[in-house]
Amino acid sequence: MDAIRIIALATLLMLAACNDTKLQFDPDPLKGSLHTVDWAGTYQGVFPCPSCNGMKTILTLIAPNQYTISTEHLGQDPNPFVSSGEFNWDSTGNIIYLDRGQIYQVVESKMYLLNVESQRIRGEHEEQYIVNKISS
Repeated sequence: MDAIRIIALATLLMLAACNDTKLQFDPDPLKGSLHTVDWAGTYQGVFPCPSCNGMKTILTLIAPNQYTISTEHLGQDPNPFVSSGEFNWDSTGNIIYLDRGQIYQVVESKMYLLNVESQRIRGEHEEQYIVNKISS
């Protein structure tokens, strides 16, 4: 009888260990980046670009929900495309959605460009999908 209990307990522990239900963010929006990080300011980075030497991006977030963005295709047109608009926070207070379609995860001193499913871009070049904060 004890052997059956041990096997059952071991099976439950293995299933629990294999279960990948980790929350990516704390579900309490008061603990999200919106409330815990000094997110307003200017961020800069160079994203990969298949037809140019990179896409230099400068993104400024202005409280409560405004932004300006400048993108320049390096090695091509030296005149950046500049636009502005509004962004919205997700329910966790960790992700912003620009009204032009880009999605960013906000963390301390940087933001990650996310894919259309609001997930971080992973792989060999994942560090190239970051904009770092350069001023407040």
